[in-house]
Amino acid sequence: MRIAAYVGTSVALAASVLLRAAYERPNFYSACVYLSQSNACLMILTNLVLLLTASFMYGLQRLLYGPLRPMEVERLYEHAWFAITETLLAMTIFRDDVGVWFFVMFVSLIAGKIWQWIGAGRVEFVEQQPPTSNEIFFHSRLASSLILSIVYDMTMLGYCVDTVIRQTRPNMIVMFGFEYALLLIESFATFFRHILCLIDLTVQSKQTEAKRQELLEERRAERQRQREEAGEGVLSEAELAADDIEVDDNEIDVPGWEGKGHFVKLTIYMAFFVILMMFHGLPIHIMRDVLLTFRSFHKRIYDFLRYRNATRDMNSRYPDATAEDLGENNICIICPRATTATSY
Repeated sequence: MRIAAYVGTSVALAASVLLRAAYERPNFYSACVYLSQSNACLMILTNLVLLLTASFMYGLQRLLYGPLRPMEVERLYEHAWFAITETLLAMTIFRDDVGVWFFVMFVSLIAGKIWQWIGAGRVEFVEQQPPTSNEIFFHSRLASSLILSIVYDMTMLGYCVDTVIRQTRPNMIVMFGFEYALLLIESFATFFRHILCLIDLTVQSKQTEAKRQELLEERRAERQRQREEAGEGVLSEAELAADDIEVDDNEIDVPGWEGKGHFVKLTIYMAFFVILMMFHGLPIHIMRDVLLTFRSFHKRIYDFLRYRNATRDMNSRYPDATAEDLGENNICIICPRATTATSY
């Protein structure tokens, strides 16, 4: 209800401003001059442009992502608060005038970041959920949205680079250029993460089906053995196929695989940090991102080194159990199955 009232009020105010300008001015040019020189008219028309932009983004989001979950909405609010604050803080480093150009670039950057956050959150959601019945349609929409994010970031980054080359001086466009470069890296990372997720789902699907068939064969062989011991005769292949033997999905465990990294993002942050230090001083607004990215990169390297140390000479440190080691207690404490010296 509040949104409907806001939309109605914004449209009514914008229409009244345009009608008044057309009524009081004799031609189109003078009407435009009147609108551009009035702060109230500019504020009302800017509000209408923001409303139209938000409506377009919302329609595109409903088309490619569908309704957002409450967790995704909360995550967007949290990220947007930091992004807007950091961008406005970064603006104070430069001495450029804040006008329409800055407003358009600022809104474009926030829109690109919001779109990338939604895509990253949706890919993370896909990794945590089992396959759905309409997964082809779902993944097609998700892939289209991620490709759209990459194309948008590349276009805006190209515009920023061309502007920097033409102006040949470090100004506010440098900040937007580096922001779009970071956004492009994150969009590529999300897209490749989605590809890995699709490959992982395919591999797990094949592994699950193979494991299901293996368990079915084991249970059919066990049933045949029980019938032979009971003297009831052996079932034929057709009778075995028709026999109601079910395999619970919880009994199937497959490995899958995954991979990711942050080195390029850290490199871009450090380059931006050095350039701002050379021309404008200490860039306070990106100190948090630089430290968090460096901490994440350092933690991944440290975890990888710990993994290599833990798995080095594992066969010699932890030899396979022998038949004497197992003895009579050969039941695995994790999966209640009988183990042998070769499978332990």
